[in-house]
Amino acid sequence: MEDFHQHNLDRQKDWPATLLATSTHDTKRSEDVRARMAAISEMPEIWRRSLGRWRRLNRRWKKRIDENEAPDRNEEYLLYQTLLGTWPLEPFLELSTEVRQSYVTRIQQYMAKALKEAKLNTSWVQPNEPWDSAVAGFVEKILDPSPKNRFLESFIPVAEEVARAGAINSLSQTLLKLTAPGVPDIYQGNEIWDFSLVDPDNRQPVDYEKRKRMLESLGKASPEDLLANWRDGRIKLFLIQRLLHFRRENTNLFAQGSYLPLGVTGEFADYCIAYVRQFDGRSLILLAPRLSSRIGFPPVSEAWRDTAVQLPEGSVGGRDLFTGENRMAQKSRLLLAEAVARLPFSALVL
Repeated sequence: MEDFHQHNLDRQKDWPATLLATSTHDTKRSEDVRARMAAISEMPEIWRRSLGRWRRLNRRWKKRIDENEAPDRNEEYLLYQTLLGTWPLEPFLELSTEVRQSYVTRIQQYMAKALKEAKLNTSWVQPNEPWDSAVAGFVEKILDPSPKNRFLESFIPVAEEVARAGAINSLSQTLLKLTAPGVPDIYQGNEIWDFSLVDPDNRQPVDYEKRKRMLESLGKASPEDLLANWRDGRIKLFLIQRLLHFRRENTNLFAQGSYLPLGVTGEFADYCIAYVRQFDGRSLILLAPRLSSRIGFPPVSEAWRDTAVQLPEGSVGGRDLFTGENRMAQKSRLLLAEAVARLPFSALVL
């Protein structure tokens, strides 16, 4: 945490206009995929046990090529990570055959490119066609929706847990990007969840009409509705909309404002990122969860127990930018159970 704050302090001092980009046309994995993959590290025991089980269940689908199994252990490891990072938010077994096959094809194309660029068992210059074919076939077999596929039965519950933690990671990342020192950049399509991979997967046409409809619906959405229906992506769009409006109205706060880390105490003190941006008598306090799987889903209200943030000296509280509610502190100390009572993030205007 100290390194994170120091990095922001250095940027605010030396490079306040540097670009803050979390997805671009050239990222190998989108910001939301990486947020999910980061969540895997929050549950090492689940990952370790699952990985061993998945290897055993799927070994029958490997092919032996020149005395080696295809895919090899590292390639299989990459595949499971990629599946967790991109797994559809809709129930996989209820997807249409066309949508499900489209997903399988995307994963096959990603694995083909990753393996060729690794240059270990195949490459662009010297393609190993039997190996490439074996890996593509392995992907197709393990994603077969047949009731006899015990892999999917084991995989889907883990994918759902990772998706929940990954969504919170993504929301925190978005809040930090839009408020930390620097100039935020939002890559096309990432206004809502985007689980794209390396090009050309991340260069597909963006459904702007869908995003427009979602944006127009936000005025009627309550925080509880957004959180309960987090899978539809409106909660990310809502966060972006509110913060961009605030940035437009408070340009100097972000262009010239100071950055001050805030202390956090209590049981989950290590799991909250807290800082304040200040300029010319205006302050914005930002609160974002980290390693949220250790708090529970969703990380709101009483889930934070006695955890509290120490506000700047003399502060009595502020207005929550996302809910419009006033949050009052006692002796400049604000409980997170109150600060993030309805949404898993907060921006308090003082």
